[in-house]
Order: sequence, then C-alpha cells, then structure tokens
Amino acid sequence: MVPAKEIDVKTSTTYKPEYSWNYEVGSHLTLWEGRLWADVAAFYMDTRDQQLSQFAESGLGRVTINAGKSRSYGVEAALRTSLTNELSLNASYGYTYATFTDYVTKQKDSEGNLTDKSYNGKYVPFVPKHTLNIGGEYAITCNPRSIFDRVVFQANYNAAGRIYWTEQNNVSQSFYGTLNWRTNLEIGDAMISFWARNFLNKDYAAFYFETMNKGFMQQGRPMQFGICLLYTSDAADE
Repeated sequence: MVPAKEIDVKTSTTYKPEYSWNYEVGSHLTLWEGRLWADVAAFYMDTRDQQLSQFAESGLGRVTINAGKSRSYGVEAALRTSLTNELSLNASYGYTYATFTDYVTKQKDSEGNLTDKSYNGKYVPFVPKHTLNIGGEYAITCNPRSIFDRVVFQANYNAAGRIYWTEQNNVSQSFYGTLNWRTNLEIGDAMISFWARNFLNKDYAAFYFETMNKGFMQQGRPMQFGICLLYTSDAADE
C-alpha cells in the first residue's frame, strides 16, 4: 500500500489578505419628464495578493491561494423607461477586462524539475467579460367586474460570457443567454404566478473545477416551469 501524502496544514490554510485600489466615475440621469432613467459608470481596479479558491491536490476540500497582482477595468450602463402607465422596459450592459499582471508560480516539468509558470496576461477566472440583461413588463388593469385586479406580463433575457474557469484559460464558457418569463394574476393581497426559466432550454456550463487531474463540468439548469401562490398581509401589529 502506498502511504498517503502528508499535507502541510499550515501551508494549506495560510494565505495573505487581499488588497485593492478601486476607482470609479459615473453619472445618473433622469430624462423625458421622469420617464427615462440612465446610469453609466467606468471603473478601474488594481488588486494585490488576489485570493483564489482551488481544490487541494489530494482532491479533498479546497484551499485558498494568493495570485500575485491583477488588474480589471470596464464600463457599466443601465436604462429604465416607462413608455406608458402599462409598459416599462429596462436594459443593462457591463464590460469587464480582468487579467493577471504579476502571477508566477513554481511547477514541476515532465522530469520533475521546478520551473516558472507565468499567468501574466491571462484572464482572471470566473469573471464574465460581458453581462447583459434586457427586460420588460406590461400590466393590465382589469374591469371591476373581473375576478382579478391586474394581470402582469414580465420577460427578461440574461446573458454573460465569455467566462474562463481556470488560470490557464484552457476551459471556458462562451457568451450565452437564457430567456425567462412570468405572468402574475393579482387579486387583492393574493397573487397566482406562472413562470418559466431558461424557456429556450439553452445548454450552458454553470460551473467547472479540476481535481485529481480531472475536470468536472456542472451543466446549467434546463427549461423549468412553475406556479406560485402568494399572499401578503398589511395588517398592523397590535
């Protein structure tokens, strides 16, 4: 029997604090007589001793390591508008460019010799380069003789990518999006809600990790449907 490799607990559980300098500039605008709201911002971040989570070499549990320095910058923008009393729309977009600037580790080559492995210029894992959300809501006020007070239709499209899962940037999820919708039937303090998530049944990776020299991909949830019954009470506490 091959003896288990001893684990240096102190080395595996000790890591440096993460420090960062963050700069951001932005603006909020209200236009079209209060029917249009716009937010825009640009940011820059310098991070030192960035903390990353990795699976232990033994495959049992995770360890936190420090990854030298990284830099990220980008822009964010959001728009919301009430076209009518019934119809409202919203959209938001974000762009992030996050890369390592000083991250060099020691790794063994095929002959067992320690060599420098540089990740400089590689994208920081788990940070989507693009994020996008587009949505809308249409509310109908029902006739007083109707069973329901209001019927509300909601839909949104959420998207993200590309997302790199490893420091080597050898595994990634390309840009993808999911369509979701919800229909609410409101009556007094009660509501019946019909909803669907990932309505187009988009196939995508939600998570990825490597352990014991193997990679494991977690698939995103497929198309889902559901019904919710909600009731809220505004009665004052005695």
